[in-house]
Amino acid sequence: MANTNEARGGSQGQTPAPRRRKRRKKGSTVGHVFATIGKVVGTLLLVGITTCAFLACFAAVYIQQVIMPQTDLNLGDFIVDMSLSSTMYYTDSSGTLQELRTIYGSDGNRVWVEYEDIPENLINATIAIEDHRFRQHHGVDWIRTAKGVLLMFTGGDIQGGSTITQQLIKNLTTDKEVTVQRKILEIFRALEFEKKYSKDQILEAYLNYIFLGERCNGVYTAAYTYFGKDVSQLSLAECASLISITNNPSLYNPYVNRENNTKRANLVISRMLELEMISQAEYDQAKAELDAGLNFVRGEDEERDETAYTWYEDQVIDDVVADLMEKYDYSETTALNMIYYGGLTIETCLDMDIQNIVDSVYENMDNLPYISSSGQQLQSAIVIVDPDGNIVALSGGMGEKEGSRIWSRATDSKRAPGSAFKPLSVYAPAIDMGLITPGTVFDDSPYQLEGGSPYPSNSYGSYLGRMTVRDAVKISSNTVAIKTLAMLTPQASFDFLTTKLGFTNSDDGLVYQKQVGDRTLTDVALAPLSMGGLTNGVSVREMATAYSVFPRGGTYLESRTYYRVLDSKGNVLLDTNEDRVPVTAVKDTTAWYINSMLEDVVSTQRVSGNIATGYEAVLDNMTVAGKTGSTNSNRDRWFVGYTPYYTAAVWCGYDQQERITSKGNPAAQMWTKVMSQVHAGLENKDFPQPDGLTEVTICAESGMIATDACAMDPRGLQTVKEYYFAGDAPTEYCTVHNTTPFPEGGLVTVCLDDPFLNSSGNPTGMYHIAGENCPESSKATVSVLDFVRERVGSNYSIADDIFTKDYLLQAGSAAYCTVHNEVLPYDPATFNIDDKTTWPTQAQWPGFDPEDESTWPVAETTEPEPYDPESFDFLNPDTWPTQEQWPGFDIEDSSTWPTPGGTPPGTDPWEPTDPGETTPPDSGETTPEPTPSPSQGGTETPPDESYIPAA
Repeated sequence: MANTNEARGGSQGQTPAPRRRKRRKKGSTVGHVFATIGKVVGTLLLVGITTCAFLACFAAVYIQQVIMPQTDLNLGDFIVDMSLSSTMYYTDSSGTLQELRTIYGSDGNRVWVEYEDIPENLINATIAIEDHRFRQHHGVDWIRTAKGVLLMFTGGDIQGGSTITQQLIKNLTTDKEVTVQRKILEIFRALEFEKKYSKDQILEAYLNYIFLGERCNGVYTAAYTYFGKDVSQLSLAECASLISITNNPSLYNPYVNRENNTKRANLVISRMLELEMISQAEYDQAKAELDAGLNFVRGEDEERDETAYTWYEDQVIDDVVADLMEKYDYSETTALNMIYYGGLTIETCLDMDIQNIVDSVYENMDNLPYISSSGQQLQSAIVIVDPDGNIVALSGGMGEKEGSRIWSRATDSKRAPGSAFKPLSVYAPAIDMGLITPGTVFDDSPYQLEGGSPYPSNSYGSYLGRMTVRDAVKISSNTVAIKTLAMLTPQASFDFLTTKLGFTNSDDGLVYQKQVGDRTLTDVALAPLSMGGLTNGVSVREMATAYSVFPRGGTYLESRTYYRVLDSKGNVLLDTNEDRVPVTAVKDTTAWYINSMLEDVVSTQRVSGNIATGYEAVLDNMTVAGKTGSTNSNRDRWFVGYTPYYTAAVWCGYDQQERITSKGNPAAQMWTKVMSQVHAGLENKDFPQPDGLTEVTICAESGMIATDACAMDPRGLQTVKEYYFAGDAPTEYCTVHNTTPFPEGGLVTVCLDDPFLNSSGNPTGMYHIAGENCPESSKATVSVLDFVRERVGSNYSIADDIFTKDYLLQAGSAAYCTVHNEVLPYDPATFNIDDKTTWPTQAQWPGFDPEDESTWPVAETTEPEPYDPESFDFLNPDTWPTQEQWPGFDIEDSSTWPTPGGTPPGTDPWEPTDPGETTPPDSGETTPEPTPSPSQGGTETPPDESYIPAA
């Protein structure tokens, strides 16, 4: 054991010597650090490789399943026989197809230029400036593509780097969206494309398709347009000038900017020289020609039909182009080429008889003879839709049409619709959601203040007070519209318009939110949606399409100008009957309510003296409904009206907005000029009416079931007959009119001999409250409006204020008859609550209520006039003091008579006359102190003036 202990460093009782730590070598520490770094780097590298492998697999699957199925393109699908022309047809009244128009392009029946006929200089110029490695790559220039990707990651964009092959694909298809996905698709399409077609085939197609400004598609048309010669005759300088345009036609068009075109043409020939495509001598000659200035002259390749397309034909072309692009992913150029040169048969929805009527009205400038202060002609546009959603006729402007495919005010222009938007954005959705009916009552009064002024104002220049929705629509009340929308909410309105009525939610449609500079614009707000002051506005076609929902019983159908399009072999390319399923926009009961209200708009009915706004659109012996619209300063005027046969929207205004100063509503007048002829000879009929309609007599001031009190309104009977479907009718009786006596209620006895007068001195229809002296024959009992009016601000009047209980209460004594009742003065000192004979009348003390102590009369506390005792003469009563002046005075008791230097009985001659005075006066003379009367509390007096509202 001892040996063992020694071996372990000592006996059991000794502390073992500490171990010496092994010193780590310096090199070992450095190695450990590098080892750790190596592990981290290795781990990161492994993670990176794994991630890249995962992404590569994902990309491979994505390319295989998403990209590759879209890469197969055939030139034959896009390149049509350029010798063919297309034809439009319409169906006549007998149901037979009749030819409407043979369609030619801007260059007639365009001639396709074969590769062999294209000048070598033009081919080389194209390669030099657009894609100098064209002959070497296989559809994608990877060097230029890499530069484009680098630009994207350094804050640039991913445009640029496209080869001629890629540009051709973009011209043939709609691949113009600048996104990573589109760029990837474009790359793979180009690679596949070059596997199928030779370089010469690609160049031939490219030069026949590129847009070169001035409505020129392809070098054949461009050669005639700019140089008046065949493309095969172009010089080197002319080839360079021509191909320069394609980079940016608006910037390099020689007719617009010759200097820019010359600079770029010089760049083209410089690149050709650099690439050894031309000799120095050829370069020098071309440069001299460019510097001297090329001879640009328009020429014609052949005679062609110069007659401009009609407004309707223009729209058919536009619609077919849009549908070809959507269905087949064609570019606009490809779609137009198919229409102009592809031998298509287009079956239109045109009704020639109606279109002839429209043309006769719209080509006659005497029908709209208004010129603005700046010299502009007042313009107009119309679109007519039938119950099947077919656009049967339209016009994009007044006068003779001056060209083909020009700007159409019927479909291209978007203008603020004003009040014509209310049935669509406010009343239809609010009724459909069960928030209102035509009999719902709102207060025609300001909704809020803007800059201290009441808002909104009305076109009729006043606030009328309580009215039904039916009457509000009839005279186009802005306040009722905005209050209804506040109930509905702008978001619900916006959603309804964009999901049920065909309006688009986009930067150029109805705007949810758009940033313009430092301003954020939106249509999701009260003012734009309730009064039609939209960011972009709407088109005439959109309005006609949306309104056609109502006569159709609540069903939405997208409007169309054609039925079918067939190719040159008779195959159906487009059929608008496919997937044309009617969509329920609103319930049929909602459509009936709207029809019923808008019928009243097109009438000569009046509301408080204001005529219905659509009175100019009344047709003889035909049911008509519609709505007018106007914007601030009358810059746009609308009328959208419909019958059981047709819906037509009309806009009038100036192209550069100015105030319209015409008499009446020119849009309604133009509508009537057209539609009166369209409906001539047609049998009158009603709009469809759902089952379950019931008639209810309601109070026009409350929207509730009428009572006997509603017939006692000072203005006469205030009941109307309204119509309701199940669950919509009111169930409670009117409370706005009642038989509770004034002032607790609204039942008032008035004197017919004393009417309230307006500011012009004319009777208002309301009378002063009768007094005790008014003869019974002059008295009448009426029921005034008993409700609490919510006001914003006070600097405005409301027409029905004078017929309210609140008005009479505020008027006070001025509300009572002054013809028969002279109001006797009342001495509040005589008031005794326990003695009814001392109580004042309402005329003497307005608001007096024996149950409310705060209304009791209180005498004023006044100081008596000072009294001079030396003036006293017991024989002259005029010199006697009052009790206030000499308390205790009694003419029968001489001891109470005033004496010079004396004091009234019961007063202390030594009482200080001033709070600071503590000693009696030096002289024996004393001046009697006036004794204050006992206080009876605060002073209340009737108001001096009554509240008289402006008329």
